[in-house]
Amino acid sequence: MFNKAIIGTALASEVADRLFSNITAINAPDQSFLSTLRILLRGRLPQDESAQLTCVALRYSEQEISCATTADCMNWFLPSAAHYPPSSRHSISIVHTTQPNAGTKMLEIIKSNTGKGKRYLGNYTCREDLKAFYARKAKALFYTDDAGRNTIIFTDKLEMKQFHALQITIPRYLSALFRDHPLTEKETELLKSAGNKSAVEFETLIESFVKELDFRAEIIRSKLAGFETVFERMRADELRDEINSYQDSYEHHLSAMRDMISKIQERKYTLAGLECAIGKQAEDSELMEYFMCNKSLSIIKASGTAIEFIVHGYADIYDEDAFEQYVRNHDGYMYDHLHPSVTEPQMEKLYRAIFGEDTYKLRLCAAYTADMRTGLGAIKNYIFPSESQTYLHNPHIQHMGCIGSYAGRFQEYMHRRDYVGAIDQAVVSARNLNFYDSSVISKFAKELSRTAISCIERTDGTLLTPREAIIELEGDGASCQNPSF
Repeated sequence: MFNKAIIGTALASEVADRLFSNITAINAPDQSFLSTLRILLRGRLPQDESAQLTCVALRYSEQEISCATTADCMNWFLPSAAHYPPSSRHSISIVHTTQPNAGTKMLEIIKSNTGKGKRYLGNYTCREDLKAFYARKAKALFYTDDAGRNTIIFTDKLEMKQFHALQITIPRYLSALFRDHPLTEKETELLKSAGNKSAVEFETLIESFVKELDFRAEIIRSKLAGFETVFERMRADELRDEINSYQDSYEHHLSAMRDMISKIQERKYTLAGLECAIGKQAEDSELMEYFMCNKSLSIIKASGTAIEFIVHGYADIYDEDAFEQYVRNHDGYMYDHLHPSVTEPQMEKLYRAIFGEDTYKLRLCAAYTADMRTGLGAIKNYIFPSESQTYLHNPHIQHMGCIGSYAGRFQEYMHRRDYVGAIDQAVVSARNLNFYDSSVISKFAKELSRTAISCIERTDGTLLTPREAIIELEGDGASCQNPSF
């Protein structure tokens, strides 16, 4: 191995740099390695790929390395090539130390933490063959990636003779490029000469390779190859893009047409069912019969898809536990704003006669719109006709305009085209009193104690006003004929 630095070789000149712009070196001690790379790779490395030699000198002391964490050390030791994803790049990285004993420590850490199954360089294999080959020449570890495109060499020092010797096994560092292109006899001689004690043979072989090269012709040939067809290649690329665009557009419109045909067919089936249903309307429909049979329903008007109607019924849907819980509390909202002539005990007696003992029934009414498109809605502040004069207005509907969960149930029945079930939700809603709702029951208490509507029904069907019912419950039946407020 020779110590002479190889400088001024034509293969590292400015002209050679233009010819071999994709084969470069960074921080190399001399020009020998780069010259050898350019000779070996000129017919093996495609023009659109690159190869680079990088030498990294680490100036950390043994103490700094010993005190640092493994993560910090690996951040110092690993060259940038170790972080590259697979690409068109080939590389040889030589990492060495410059401080005494630091190299030995570096190699210990590298050996423990890198290679297959380790935390670092997991896609690299430790090259025991290369380590054994250079055992007498250098303390070094060699790692080559799975693709055979990148090799990292860690060595304790990098003297000139070691640097020259490392060139001997270039084909093993970049095996992907030599797999189908074995070395020629002359190339083999060049690599062997890098291990000689004298640089004479190496320099002579380098010069012979230079003489074989016509730099000017090679530059023209490499730079202008395909230049005359550049327009045609650009237009071909544009046409490929346009074809792909038209193909995507075609597939999109074809999919839209299939979807449109499916929707048309689906609606034809639905239309056929509707026309069949419309054709059967000569007789009374199920909804007509429901309104005819249900005496508690009164249609006010029907327009388009909407029906305005009134529901008459009894206040018989409520939570008995809630009623029992709040009826005992004379300071609660069931006794808010009572008529001055009505006491809390009298009101409790009336409540219990209606909701607890079934002595009386309370008549309620409420007004609704049922739109087959938009759903069921309560009509707030409705002016009721004379047929509703013996019914107290359900406060939840009349004053709050709220029907709670019944609106959702109405929609469920409508989706199933169960119109009777849908209207029945209004019937149930009109009969409901929610004793948990303070604002509703407070309004209800006030109206029930003050109204002059004969909305209280005895078991024999005769009607009383709430005041008359209170007097009757007090045992003064004679006063029922002329109640006074």
